[in-house]
Amino acid sequence: MQKDKSEFKVSFVDGFETLKIKNSKTKQVQLINNLEASITDKPSHLEINDYNFDGFTDFAVYHTDDGMGVYTIYQIFIFNPKNKQFESLKFPSNFNPQCDMFCDIKVDKSKKILTSSCRGGAKFHTDFWKYDKNKKLILAQTLSD
Repeated sequence: MQKDKSEFKVSFVDGFETLKIKNSKTKQVQLINNLEASITDKPSHLEINDYNFDGFTDFAVYHTDDGMGVYTIYQIFIFNPKNKQFESLKFPSNFNPQCDMFCDIKVDKSKKILTSSCRGGAKFHTDFWKYDKNKKLILAQTLSD
């Protein structure tokens, strides 16, 4: 339930390639097509969280990577309270993160940081994402070990 009392029912359709989101208050239905599903049939899952720290509930669709399954790939959807729709959180292209997608996402609500972790070669990388004053996602820091 959103802080404005909206409730949503989210379900997968079309073999996990489409999300159907129904607003129980307005009865509006939103369809999100072309989800990033596993090409090796690994199951997709939903996770509920506030990924942009605005007090509204967002969600993510995730599955383990199609390689060795060492990390989890996330596609994040942010609730827009103005139009009461969910919008895909675009991976920022104007930064140089170590992970080229959202992987193994952790949400730190106290610091308002999203952490994305991945493996590249023999190293593990962690990208720290935060929101600037204009509510745009920016890369705050990258660590490799």
